[in-house]
Amino acid sequence: MTRPIRVVVVDDSAMMRRFITDMLQRDPAIQVVGVASNGREAIEVVQRLRPDVVTMDVRMPVMDGVATTEHLMAYCPTPILVLTASLASYEMDITFKMLGAGALEVVEKPHGSDARALEHAARDLVRRVKILSRVKVVTHLRGRRRTPGNDATAPPAFPAHQAPTHDIPPASPSNVMSSIHSAPDAPLSPVIVIGASTGGPRVIRQIIAGLPRAFPAAVLVVQHIAEGFSEGMAEWLASIGALPVHVAREGSPIHAGEVLIAPDRRNLLVTHHGTVHLSDAPLLIQRPSIDVTMQAVAEVYGSRAVGVLLTGMGRDGAYGMRALYRRQAYTIAQDEASCAIFGMPRAAIQLGAVREVLPPEAIAPRLVEVVAGLVAG
Repeated sequence: MTRPIRVVVVDDSAMMRRFITDMLQRDPAIQVVGVASNGREAIEVVQRLRPDVVTMDVRMPVMDGVATTEHLMAYCPTPILVLTASLASYEMDITFKMLGAGALEVVEKPHGSDARALEHAARDLVRRVKILSRVKVVTHLRGRRRTPGNDATAPPAFPAHQAPTHDIPPASPSNVMSSIHSAPDAPLSPVIVIGASTGGPRVIRQIIAGLPRAFPAAVLVVQHIAEGFSEGMAEWLASIGALPVHVAREGSPIHAGEVLIAPDRRNLLVTHHGTVHLSDAPLLIQRPSIDVTMQAVAEVYGSRAVGVLLTGMGRDGAYGMRALYRRQAYTIAQDEASCAIFGMPRAAIQLGAVREVLPPEAIAPRLVEVVAGLVAG
């Protein structure tokens, strides 16, 4: 018999602890083995029980979610799912600091009395716990990180791969691309597309923080994240780097030196005029889709684009990277050792769509070099 997924539930509300426990244990594959009412208790319980996953509250007495996450990831690394009760800016700030400290995903706490909505929330919670239970997290100790830009620690460039003999059609159908104008008005500044899923916010933060002010390329970010968190992610990224960060809006101009985040449940496309086009067409299971954005950028920007595919489960982004690669764009995948889940980068590598595989600390310096070459050329 397969061992159940062992979970510790951390929340300062006894009612919420029972609620989350009941939701999780409806699935026979999950067993809640312990609970804690504050961060200090959580550390003791997790160190003693060594669970597969921890669900973590944000605001708690004694030690809040940030301090607790930092301690656990330094001394008892465990996949952490952040559960937040509010989308208010203060709670969002703590939430994204927890992601920066090593927590892997975030979701809003189940609430309300609508039975259908609560059932959906329960299924989503169970799904996320099952995904995180398979993640092998690494220790996050400040001071042990490799120095950014140290070429000696970066793996060699990944060799070019031959395209597969079978040609799987792109993920974005023609009715999406038909909304993009057919000819550019003027040469466009380079564009970088970064795609990520589980474990992505922390890596994206590291990349954005490493880009200089007046960076001569625009950056488009497609992060798979629970609905309601894209605005908070934009504010969090804006607070740590030199570049302005905004959630993309319909018709927004795409400027060099600016970061745009794909909004909730909308696909981020681009036009030949260098503006944003948002689509809510129900085309794929995942929306926003990394594939759709990368394929749109490949169509418009061609060799003046750069694709970066980071940690995440599944294959979203693999065909987008291939579209960019075929248009002579530069493509980078995160290395396996640093990925929470290597699924998306691996899928792109297997398609022969990746020119270079790098650890997170080497990606920003490489982007600066690549973009400088595009601007000079």
